Order: sequence, then C-alpha cells, then structure tokens
Amino acid sequence: MKKFIYKTNQYLLERYPTIWNTKLVWMLSLAFILHLLFFVFGLFTLANPKMLQERHVKSIFFENGSIFLSIVISILLIVAWVIYMFKNNAFKNFYPSTRLKLFGQFISYLVIIFSCTTFYISYQYGMKTQIATTYPDEQITKEIEIANDAALFLSEDIENYTLNKRRFPKPFYELYCENNSKFIDYNKSYLSFEDDDYQYYSLRTEETSINEPYTSRVIESPNEFNQNTGYVFNKTVDSIRIYYFKDSVVNMQGLVKTAFPSYYNMSSTFFVSRNDTLIDDDYTYDYNYNDYSTYEYNYTTSFSIRDRLRNKRNYELLERNDKQEINQLLEDFLKFSNYYKIDHNLTASNWMNLIYHPNNFEVKNFIRDDAKSEFDYPEVIAVDRTKTEEFYYNNLTDFHYENSALRNVFENIEDIKASDPLKSIHIFMWIAFFIATIIFMFRVTGLKPLLFSIISVGVLTLLISLIAALVFYIIDYNDGSEYFMVYLIFAIATLILITPFAFYKSLKKLIVAITLNISMVGFPLYILLIVSIISMHQRDACNYHLDYYNTYTDCPTLLTSIEFGWSWVIFFSGIIFIFFYTKIIKNWKSLPEG
Repeated sequence: MKKFIYKTNQYLLERYPTIWNTKLVWMLSLAFILHLLFFVFGLFTLANPKMLQERHVKSIFFENGSIFLSIVISILLIVAWVIYMFKNNAFKNFYPSTRLKLFGQFISYLVIIFSCTTFYISYQYGMKTQIATTYPDEQITKEIEIANDAALFLSEDIENYTLNKRRFPKPFYELYCENNSKFIDYNKSYLSFEDDDYQYYSLRTEETSINEPYTSRVIESPNEFNQNTGYVFNKTVDSIRIYYFKDSVVNMQGLVKTAFPSYYNMSSTFFVSRNDTLIDDDYTYDYNYNDYSTYEYNYTTSFSIRDRLRNKRNYELLERNDKQEINQLLEDFLKFSNYYKIDHNLTASNWMNLIYHPNNFEVKNFIRDDAKSEFDYPEVIAVDRTKTEEFYYNNLTDFHYENSALRNVFENIEDIKASDPLKSIHIFMWIAFFIATIIFMFRVTGLKPLLFSIISVGVLTLLISLIAALVFYIIDYNDGSEYFMVYLIFAIATLILITPFAFYKSLKKLIVAITLNISMVGFPLYILLIVSIISMHQRDACNYHLDYYNTYTDCPTLLTSIEFGWSWVIFFSGIIFIFFYTKIIKNWKSLPEG
C-alpha cells in the first residue's frame, strides 16, 4: 500500500502538480469511503419500524447525534488536509504558476471541501433507499386504504360519531346540522341525545365578487352576522365568493333512525395520503365573527367532499352488514399494526364484540387512544361532566389503540419517500465556496493580508450600521432612506471591487491585497446586491401602479423570478469571477513589497 501511494504521488507530481499539491485524489478517495459509511448508517437507521412512530423522523440526522459526528469528521478532515497541504506551498515559494493552475487550485479546494461536508446528503439517501425498498408504494397505499376503512371502528372520540357528523346519503350532505343550543329553534323539529340537540337546516346562498369585502353587503356587524343571518361557511369559485346561510328547518325525523352515536355518522378520514388526487375544494373558510360577550357561535367546516365520500364508503360497508368482511378488515388492520409495533391490546375477535351491533350500528363501547393508567379520570372532575360525557366515560373500555403512532408511521414513510436531500445542496455549496475562497486567499496573499481583510470587513460593517442608524433617525423610511443605504453599500462595494484593477500600482501592496481578498469572497454578495436593487425598483414601480389604479395583484420582480435558481446563477458567477481574477492576482503578486 505504501509503495502504491508513493508511485501515485510521483505520477501526479510529474504530470499534474496542482492535483498533487492539493491532495485532491487522496481527499476525494477518503471522502468517498466516508460517504459510503454514512449511506450505510442511514440505511440501517430506521430498520426498527417502531422508530417510525415518532414525528418528523426525516430529521433524525439532527437528533441522534449524526450531525455532530458529521461536523467533527468534516472539521478533522479539512484541518488535517490544510496542514498537510501547506507543507508544499509552491506559490509562496515563487514556483512558476499560470492563471489556469491558480484557478485549478481554487476548484480543487472547492471540490474537496464540498465532498468533506456533505455527509448529510449520503445519510439521507441511505434512509430514503431503505424506506423505498422496505415499504413499496403499492403496500403503503393498500395499508392506508385499510386503515381508513378500519378507523371507522376506532371509537375513541364520541364527537366523531354524533349526528352532526353524518354526510351521507342525500339529503345529509345538502343540509346543515345545528348543534349549538343557543341557535336551535325548539318550536320546530329537532333530535336529541342526552343533553345534545340537533336541528337540520336547508341553505341559501349569496354571491359577491372576490375583491368585494364580505362585510360590505352580506352582513352589517358581527352581532347580526351571528344572530340574524345564520352564516355557515363560504367558498370561492373563480372570481366569485359564495356565502351559505341557514334557511329553513327540515324535519328529519323520518330519515334519522336514531340520534344515538352511530358508526353510520363517522365521516372523518384517518390518514390522507400525499398521493391522494382528490381536490377537496369544498373545504371552506369560516371567518368566525363572534361576539364572545354574548354568543359562543362557532360553525365547523363540515361540507368537505372528502368527508362525504368517506361517509359514503363507511355507509356502504355497514349496509352490506357482512360480519366476515368486517372481521377480515380488522384482522388485516391489526396485522400491519403489529408489524409497525403500534401499542394496542386488541384482537379481531374482541374488537368485533365491541363494535358489532347491527341494529343501527350504535356505538356502545369506546376504545382508548392510549393504555389505561391508574391516574385516568379522577373522581374530582366527574361532577363537571355533561350527560354526553358521562355516557362516554360509562362506556369506555380498557381496550386501547395508539392511532397517532400509526398516522406518524404513514406520514414518515411518505415524507421520506418524497424528500429530496439534494435540496440542501445550496447550503453546502456556499459553505464550500466561502471556505475554499478563504483558503485560496491565504495561499495567494498570506496570513497578514487575510487578517487585515477580516478586520476591515468588521470595521466597514460597524461604520455602515452607524450610518444606517443615523440616516433612519433623520430621514423617514418611506422618504428614500432605504435607497440611500443600499446605494451607499453599492458604492463602497464597487470602490473595493475596482481598486485591484485601477489602483493596484498607486496603493500599498497590503491595501490592494485587502481589497483583492474582499472582492474574491464578496463578489457573489455584490451580484445579489445588484439584483436586489433592481427588484426594489420593480416592486415600488408595481406598487405605485397598483395604488394608482386601485387594483390587487402580485408584483413579480427579478429576485422572485427564478427564486432559488439565483443561488446557482450567483454561485457560478463567483467561480467565473475568480477565474478571470487570477490575472489580477498574478499582477498583484508581481508588485514589489512596500
């Protein structure tokens, strides 16, 4: 191995001195091995399905110590590389160097630092690979379907089974069910269960333009909004906003078999997959104009297409009344629940005994969402329960199923599959750019100019901050102080940028070195400043136009035109700038000292 390394170094030294000097081959080889190790770490991180029960497991890299391991390894690699590389500082020893060799050194630094700091990406791809291969899309889609069907019988919350949640069949999805006693007309038909009352209303609509404030014509005040108009919800279709209001009471005595909590009423969806194509445009907006001193009016958005379709599927399952089909559904659900190690104490048989009441499929037993504790439901709070709450606690069993854990499993699997670790590449490429530039500055100008450059940037930042504080104190923000400051920064940056070009012969070599260093590291920020100034002018011109014509629209600017695409544009602009700047570097290096 030692002989191989020696021969390789000799070969590189004779043919590719820049690659030999920067240790590019060995650093990339070492980085590749470490990336492979981090990929393997990510591959086995979620081998235990129980880990998927935690929320946002996609970010486990930042929680299980991997980030600290990555940082330590990156620092050790870069420091060891820099120390070893500086033993052969050919440029400082006046070794003949061309512009292309100088630029090649910078690119080598950039590639090495990038490869030694991006272990996070390999880790995430390892985790993504493990999830994709272990949990195929077809399997997860089927499990989500089963979970959404079986969740009908996870009677953990009585509110999911009350009459006001029913959305199928017709006319349930066309009516509004009022369950607030303050707004029920007890002189007309209504239904009751314990101390809860339900009254059905037909709906009337009013339309306004989307740009017209909804308070201008539909309502006059919050009190009227609640007390008189009976506002339920609104939805927007194209440029029209449609408001829905309670109209007249509908007698549902003949259609509703029982006001008792029933599985027929359950309409919520256990888990909505990110691959679900349903556009639930009836998920409406309730502005909740409440006069809290008088009313407690709080309508719910119960006109969801998804809720209607889920209630329809549940209704059809119950109408078939196939005990074997229901039992198989529960068995399939518990089978993959056990695989994911969800905490529960159910079996298909005892669960079936809890739920199977074919006469209206009334909910007579409730399941806990976590294991029973000796501290559950102390007697001291029993006196505050309503009759409905008392019914729930009297029928609460010792069976439990931690449904939130299963939701987290599905959510984590889908999030990891849909994740794109390369989105973080912008952070790493800019870290690599600035570190590589600083090392390149040190190699070119030396330690003293580098330190003076850092001090100069600090002094300039402090000076500009003081000027900004003074300007904003004297001049109102809307009277041009913002433009004054950005153009002041632009003028200072331009002066620094042109100094190595125009004044390198008339100024001290140290001063030129300082401006040269600041220019190399600051040119990407200079480009960003120019784009920002142009965008400011575009924004203000657009806002002036909108105010003049009293219209409402977004104001596109140069900065928002390609969004994160600017990161790539500015990054490669900085690299190209350094390529052409190598001529200035050689001119500066040829200057006499003093």
